[in-house]
Amino acid sequence: MKAKLPTGYTIKEITDSVEYQKLWKKPGSKIFNERHLFYFEGDVYSDQELKRFKKLRENFKPQKRYELNLAVFYRNKFVGWSWGFQETSTVFYMCTSAILPGHRGKGLYSALAKEVINRASKKGFQKIYSRHNMTNNDILIAKLKLGFKITTFELSEAFGTLVHLTYYPHKVSNEILDFRSGYERPTKKIKKIFKLY
Repeated sequence: MKAKLPTGYTIKEITDSVEYQKLWKKPGSKIFNERHLFYFEGDVYSDQELKRFKKLRENFKPQKRYELNLAVFYRNKFVGWSWGFQETSTVFYMCTSAILPGHRGKGLYSALAKEVINRASKKGFQKIYSRHNMTNNDILIAKLKLGFKITTFELSEAFGTLVHLTYYPHKVSNEILDFRSGYERPTKKIKKIFKLY
C-alpha cells in the first residue's frame, strides 16, 4: 500500500516526542475542542486526585514501547499529523491524526493512514486500530476504503459515542473476521482452521 501525496507535500517521522508535541498540540486543541464536547481532567477531578493520576502515569512506563510520530508538511509548513503507539505486543493504536483546514480533500489523510499501516505492518503488528466519533463520516469512509473494519462500539465519558476501526495486515485474519461477523461464508482455509468439515 503506497502513500501518494500531492505536489509540495511530504510526510516525515519526528523522533523527538517533545518537539513533535509542540507541532500538533496547539492546532490539535483547536480542531478537537472547537468541534467536540471535551473536558480536561482538571475540570472534573480534585487536586488530590490529579496528583494520584500523575503518580500513576509516572509509574506506568512500558519498556521500549514503539511510538510513531508522523508529520505532514506543505513546503516546510506543518499541516497535519498522526501519532500512535504500541498498546500490546501485537496491537498498534493510532491515537490521534488530523489534517489542518485548507489542506483537506486532497487525499492527505488517506496517504498518512497508509504510511502508518506500512510502518506498523513492517514492525509486525497484527492489529492497527483507531477510535472515532460515530458521525465523523469523512474519516470513517476514508479508513473503510483502506481496508479498516468496524470492530467495536464504545461509549466514552470523555468523548461520547465512538467506533473502533481495525486494520488486519494478515489476509487470513481479515477472512476470519468476515466469517465471524456473518458477512462471508467460511472459505476452505477457514474451514480447516476451525475444523468445520
